[in-house]
Amino acid sequence: MRSKSITNVALRVLKGIFALAFWLLVWQLASDAINKEATVKNFLFPDIESTLSALSALLSTDKFYEAVLLSLMRVVTGLVLGIISGIFLGVICKKIPIIKDLISPMITVVRSTPVASFIVMLWVLLSGDQLSVFIAFLMVMPIIWQSVCDGFDGTDKGLVELADLYEFSFAKRLKLLIFPTLKKYLIPAVITSTGLAWKAEIAAEIIGYTKRSIGQGINDAKQVLDTPTVFAWTVVIIVFSILLETGAKYLLGRFKR
Repeated sequence: MRSKSITNVALRVLKGIFALAFWLLVWQLASDAINKEATVKNFLFPDIESTLSALSALLSTDKFYEAVLLSLMRVVTGLVLGIISGIFLGVICKKIPIIKDLISPMITVVRSTPVASFIVMLWVLLSGDQLSVFIAFLMVMPIIWQSVCDGFDGTDKGLVELADLYEFSFAKRLKLLIFPTLKKYLIPAVITSTGLAWKAEIAAEIIGYTKRSIGQGINDAKQVLDTPTVFAWTVVIIVFSILLETGAKYLLGRFKR
């Protein structure tokens, strides 16, 4: 049984390596084709070598680590605030149904409006740090709120009737009846929210010119037309997006068990 599990892991790793190698090859071929026609090599579409060289230059500076750390702190702050607020609003809506009717249109507007529109509208009201945190929060809260509402609605009706029969308190219902159901909805919602919050927060940093951030690094490279560095920062964003979602899956998976 254990050997079968190891074999499955090895197969997944090999598939991942093959997929990565395939897309790296596509990247290099596309870069070669575009650079053949370009006046300045690597200006329009940098190749892998120039991107890795730019990434190596970034990794050798203290500003890189400061920017990454502060960007991570902003997204974690927005994520935590969004999760707490979404859960709180979901519970309130369960206790007072009229509240759900009142905030549902607002949630629909938030989920339907492009994130760039919110960034531009709030740019003059909030500083770069505040804007980044608030945008991350804004992406997370509606998803968490909806998952909590769905969790309440998905609670087994037979168990609810049993709880009514024995006159369970709300706290007891929450612990024994509602919370186990909510976990099924909340965990996927938090994992999804983590990736969305990271991408939205980076977008807010870029548009809002947040200082000491990944967004500032991209803006600085763009202003001097340093395309390889823009690509290098993009690689950093993708890597940390994968790490954040993988970390969330691992931690929440342990919590679920």
